[in-house]
Amino acid sequence: MHSKLLVSDEKKGGGMLASSAFGDLSGLMGARSSVDNEVEILRTADLMYEMVIAEEAYVSYSKPGNVRDAPLLEPAYRVKLLSNPDSIRQPLSLNVRYISVDRLEISTSDTVFTVKVEEAFYMPKIGLIMLKKGSIDKPAEFGVEIRTVSQAVNALMGAFTVEVTNKNVSTIDLTLAHPLAKRGEQLLTSLIEKYVERNLHEKNVVADSTLSFINNRLQKITDELAGVEDRISGYKQSTKLADISEQSKILLQHSADYSRTLAETETQLLAMEAISKYLEDVGNPRVVPSSVIPNDIAFNSLVDKYNELIIQRERLLLANTKENPLVQNIEAQIAGLRGDMISNVASSRRQLSLAKQQQNQAANQLTSQIQRVPTIERGYIDLARLQQIKQAQYIFLQEKWEETAIGRTANVSNSKVIDTPKAETSPFSPKRKMIYTLGLFIGFLLPLITLYIRDLLNVRVRSLGDIEQRTSLPILGTVMHSEDDAQIVVTKTSRSGIAEQFRAMRTNLEFSLQGGNSILFTSSMSSEGKSFVALNLATSLALLNKNVLLMELDLRKPSITAKLGLPAGKGFSHYIVRPEMKIDEIILPSGVHENVDLVQAGALPPNPAELLVSPRAQDLMRELKNRYDYILIDAPPIGMVTDAQLLSRYSDICLYLVRQDFTFKEQLAIPNDLINNDKIKSIQLIVNDVKIKKSYYGKYGYGYGYGYGYGSYEQQSNTQRSKFWKRRKKS
Repeated sequence: MHSKLLVSDEKKGGGMLASSAFGDLSGLMGARSSVDNEVEILRTADLMYEMVIAEEAYVSYSKPGNVRDAPLLEPAYRVKLLSNPDSIRQPLSLNVRYISVDRLEISTSDTVFTVKVEEAFYMPKIGLIMLKKGSIDKPAEFGVEIRTVSQAVNALMGAFTVEVTNKNVSTIDLTLAHPLAKRGEQLLTSLIEKYVERNLHEKNVVADSTLSFINNRLQKITDELAGVEDRISGYKQSTKLADISEQSKILLQHSADYSRTLAETETQLLAMEAISKYLEDVGNPRVVPSSVIPNDIAFNSLVDKYNELIIQRERLLLANTKENPLVQNIEAQIAGLRGDMISNVASSRRQLSLAKQQQNQAANQLTSQIQRVPTIERGYIDLARLQQIKQAQYIFLQEKWEETAIGRTANVSNSKVIDTPKAETSPFSPKRKMIYTLGLFIGFLLPLITLYIRDLLNVRVRSLGDIEQRTSLPILGTVMHSEDDAQIVVTKTSRSGIAEQFRAMRTNLEFSLQGGNSILFTSSMSSEGKSFVALNLATSLALLNKNVLLMELDLRKPSITAKLGLPAGKGFSHYIVRPEMKIDEIILPSGVHENVDLVQAGALPPNPAELLVSPRAQDLMRELKNRYDYILIDAPPIGMVTDAQLLSRYSDICLYLVRQDFTFKEQLAIPNDLINNDKIKSIQLIVNDVKIKKSYYGKYGYGYGYGYGYGSYEQQSNTQRSKFWKRRKKS
């Protein structure tokens, strides 16, 4: 809902009284207004409070809906609060359901009860309430929300805006956001009415004060004039005065001129004396009647400013205490103006006293002439002069009373409505286009932000790019993620993608060894797949009819024997500590292929590092290199212990395992350090557990690696079908 007000602002083209017949009387009505002042008045909570009380805006109605309750303008029954609205201490929500013509069911969050229509009932922390029949004949269930007056005021203040959109004109735009168009128009119209009433009341205060002062003075002058006239009548009767000589007429004419001037002077002195009494009353500052001294323009300007400050002080005291800095600032300005006005009055009184003294001297000279007139005529002249003085005072006050009364009658508000409150043809909030645009923008932006934050917070290796950014070591191969729990994925007939990756790794390894035959497997930490890769690479090499030896030299935590399902027996540690043992006693078939043999770790020794570099270990490794085409050494993680560095002396190449979404990015500095410091002579990386995203070519096994895997899709389908039938059998 919106409306527009036109404010009388002399700074922007004059007020509404400027062109009227009473424009010259507008100064009697007190301080002039401006657009900025009126904007601040419209924004006050006191004005909103008056509107809330008048419109009962602390009570709202709603109609139950499937998703949310919809606001309701005209319910079947209206809530009437019989207590003082300020007695509402906390909000309350009611649900009203029709039972019969004269009975309704009221339900709250914790109770349900029945009430009669138009019969008062008490609600705790709310007061007396009555339900009255509304304008809707068809009864229906509806909700009622009763809020505290302060909550209603704050809510409407948040939805109410006052703006001056054009600084070149004196118009004010009012906007009130409300879910119900008709109700919003009512509230905004009521707010404007309250503003106009307050504006007129403040302007009438000055006029009423001036009329009261003039009435008091008129009553006194009327009594004095009646007394003088009675004395003249009695004098004439006692002296039987019928006519006055020509000389008396001339003297009386001159005396009348002096009397008139002296009367005006005395009138002004009396007015200044009354004004001084107003100003000397410091404890009770009040508006000062204006324009009672018409000849003193400077004093009238001070009176206008003084009355404006008095009215501003009364407005501030409605919502603030006297200790408020704004109130104290205005009181200081009032005190300064009061001092200036007192000084001005004192200066004017001195000038008038001097003028009166001069007039008295002239009157005394005339009196000396009149003394030569017969005593009877002189007595009459004195009484006539006194009568003229009182008449002049009476006429002056009567004129000012008429001017003030006319000005009060012609008093109008500083503003008028030029655009009545009306609702928009379509809701201005929420704006659908903006919400759709914002939703589309967020729909694109949120995934990007999520991915960015996810990448920012991620500390593990997620892609080959993470590896390439942190190390320049070559990548021998990659191993995709496998859903199968089997430890051996490379067989004579396997055609899966992961099997092809191991075959590609085997081919690359032949070029990397450059005639060597010993391979060391290590990583940064446990569970990165060293044993899995070593087992399957050994099987892949055995498929070339090569003799392959797999050595379980992780003496601290061996795992190959357990993964192959073999019983623990004599192994490397037994051979080293028992000189009588032969090499053939620790070599046993692996069970994965006839060309793959295994050397177990043996008993867990207390000093594994010393065993790995013993002379007997060196002799063992020398002998095994002569017997086998390939030796694969499963070593502990190099990021935890130094065993892998000790074993590197027996190997021709070190394969360093990096597992996707498991290895920390900072751990890639370990192989870099080993190469840069010549701790291990040759290191190549193997990326394990790579998750391949589904694509059009996904069913053919394309992804990281070097093999096509023609049978991967068929194998995955068979695996899924076997798992399905296993679940069916279990169920």
